[in-house]
Amino acid sequence: MTDVRDESGGTRELVLGLADRLCNWDRWDRHDGLGALNLVTPAKRLEASAAVRSGEAFSLGFELQPDLPQPPRSGRLNPVHLMTELPSDFPPDHDGPVSADDFISMSVHAATHWDALSHFFHRGKMYGGIDAAEVTTQGARRNDIVPVARRLVTRGVLADVARHRGVEVLPAGEGIGADELRDVLDSQRVEVGPGDVLLVRTGLLGATMRSGAWTEFVQCGPNLPNTPGIAVDALPLLHELGVCAIACDNWAVEQLTGGPPDFPVHELALVYMGMILGEVFELDALAEACAAAGRYEFLFAGQPLPLRGGVGGPVNPMAVL
Repeated sequence: MTDVRDESGGTRELVLGLADRLCNWDRWDRHDGLGALNLVTPAKRLEASAAVRSGEAFSLGFELQPDLPQPPRSGRLNPVHLMTELPSDFPPDHDGPVSADDFISMSVHAATHWDALSHFFHRGKMYGGIDAAEVTTQGARRNDIVPVARRLVTRGVLADVARHRGVEVLPAGEGIGADELRDVLDSQRVEVGPGDVLLVRTGLLGATMRSGAWTEFVQCGPNLPNTPGIAVDALPLLHELGVCAIACDNWAVEQLTGGPPDFPVHELALVYMGMILGEVFELDALAEACAAAGRYEFLFAGQPLPLRGGVGGPVNPMAVL
């Protein structure tokens, strides 16, 4: 188990200690809203297209439904789907066009989504050193989700940590650190390069779908859940490899061990690395296909909805093998 937080003497010191080392603010134009997505180039997409061999496609998005994945008291609203026009609204003898129409309302971060660079802050700043005051009740004036929606088609790599350990799901509170990520990638005989999206499977979403223990999957009330995820000590490796985004099959990407809210991976990845985070990704079917094919790279299309001012964006990501 990796729990760098326990070893560090406190997450505040850990964040401060890694911030300068991982900071990408002056690596690219700090005002373009892209961060590490600057590594996704046309040449990178051509490389990604070469990973398509069978043409088999997998949706990684959680089905939008009214009662999941957010249980009561989670603080986030599952999709509310209403019909605004029905065929029955038209008289039986109507001989013109007949249609149906609908409406949806939901929390942006309720189901499968990306966190934008304006989602988290450290010492009053978001990515690029931009003032947190740029996010108001009208949304984010800077670093919103729209640049992500225009960019995110690239090569994807799956790190199936649960399969590597030989378990259905990692134990509660377990961290996935740099050494384990290297071991998983080496055992899968796949390399991660600049501009890649890394998907990390803990097995948690699939296990929760089978058990129905949704109150243990998300935050309900004042304390965080106790769930496996990315440990802080994995971030220097992701920085070194040039990963442009990371997504997991859990609620918050990062390792959580209960207690009051504390999100060091969010702070460092979003604020300093400019690396967006994807949450509640369904990875089990993709993992089965990758294991059967003996390869863990694919074309990844993960553009969120281009919500102007959004500090996140719902997405139905696709992996094409």
